[in-house]
Amino acid sequence: MRGLKSLIRDEDASELVEFGIASTIFFTLLFGIIEFCLVIYAGNFVSYAAQHGARYAMVRGSDWSNPCASTDSYACQASADNVKGYVSNLPHPGVTSLTITPTWLGTTASGDTSVCAKTPSAQGCQVQVKVSSSFDLSIPFVPAASIPLSSTSIETIQD
Repeated sequence: MRGLKSLIRDEDASELVEFGIASTIFFTLLFGIIEFCLVIYAGNFVSYAAQHGARYAMVRGSDWSNPCASTDSYACQASADNVKGYVSNLPHPGVTSLTITPTWLGTTASGDTSVCAKTPSAQGCQVQVKVSSSFDLSIPFVPAASIPLSSTSIETIQD
C-alpha cells in the first residue's frame, strides 16, 4: 500500500503532461489566428473581385457595337457571361466557389430611368456586380464552421 501512495505523489513526468496541455491550447490558438487571417484575405479578395467585375462592365458599355468575344477583348460590349468569366479568371488562391451576379440596374446615379429603360448598359447607367463565397474554418478541436463572404460594387457606365 505504501508503494502506491508514493507512486501517486511522484511528479517525475508532470512536465510532459503540462506541456501536452499547454501546447494543445497554444497550437489551437495559433491555427485559429492563421485561419482568421485567411478569412480576412478571402474577404478582401471577394471585395476586389466585385470592384474589378464592375469596372470591367463599366468600360464595356453599349457605346460599343460588337459583343465581347472573350474576357480580354477591348472595344466591345460586355454581357453577364463576360463579366462572370472575367471575375472567374482573376487569380484567387485559396478562395473557391465564387458566385458572381452582374446586374444592369436600369437607372442613373441620380435615379433617372428614362435613358436606361431601353438600354440598361448605356453611358450614365449603373452596373452592379455582387460576388459571394463562403470560407470553411478548419481549426483543430473547434467545430467546423462556414463564414459567408459577400461584396457588391456599383459603377456608372462610362463608355
